[in-house]
Amino acid sequence: MSEKPLVVIPTYLRKSPELMLTGKCLRTLRETIGDRADVLVVDDGSPARDLVEGGLQGTCELYDAELVMKSENEGFSRTVNVGLQRALDEGRDAILVNNDVEFGLTKDWLTLMQSQQRSDGKYPASIVGALLLYPNGLIQHGGIFFSLLRREFDHRFRFGPGNLPEAQHAVPCPVTGALMFIRHECLEGVGLYDESFRLGWEDVSYCIDTVLADRESVYQPGVRAIHHESFTRGQGGDAKIQQWTEYSWLRFCAKHANTNFASFVPTTMSMR
Repeated sequence: MSEKPLVVIPTYLRKSPELMLTGKCLRTLRETIGDRADVLVVDDGSPARDLVEGGLQGTCELYDAELVMKSENEGFSRTVNVGLQRALDEGRDAILVNNDVEFGLTKDWLTLMQSQQRSDGKYPASIVGALLLYPNGLIQHGGIFFSLLRREFDHRFRFGPGNLPEAQHAVPCPVTGALMFIRHECLEGVGLYDESFRLGWEDVSYCIDTVLADRESVYQPGVRAIHHESFTRGQGGDAKIQQWTEYSWLRFCAKHANTNFASFVPTTMSMR
């Protein structure tokens, strides 16, 4: 097994600010973990080809990242699976990172993810997620739970203050694919992301599949980063993104129609 995990960063560039944010993601990633991981950027058939072939290619070279340019826009699962398949084939752990994630709040986040244990302390956690904050310091992601009120999955503590005490404890729960550590043994046992999803819910589904395989997904708030969420999926008005998101939700409902979500419902707000 390779000692270095493989960081997989999907991109879909439409405007220059998205390229700039990708550069910040790569820069802050290297500033925090140096060369302790290899980086693979997978472009999902971006419409702004000039930004990819010019700017993105140069940015990847600057920060020692390999770039794979897909010719067709296929969605999140099929894009990150390019990297997950390589990690599986090469015996590596994988780390999914959205190109709108900015590191720097936690210096040694990689070690925290690699060393995270299951809640019973017997084995390493198969999946590890992070505390993600909006640029204004409010919580964007503190793990994921199933809401009995809304009958859907949502982020814990969204829009709460970043120092909210209830969000400072590691707990077993699904986590977002925006920053997700996946152990190699999990890739072997659970497989890759479900490519029938186009955009949305594929990360929650993967965590559920992991739990159903008697493994554990853990939210670790010691790992902190900024998530500029709107840049990844756009800021509204994209009919294809809306259509893909709606399709993925219907796919999620069909796939997990007979799944018992009781274990994903928090008994207390802290889920301790």
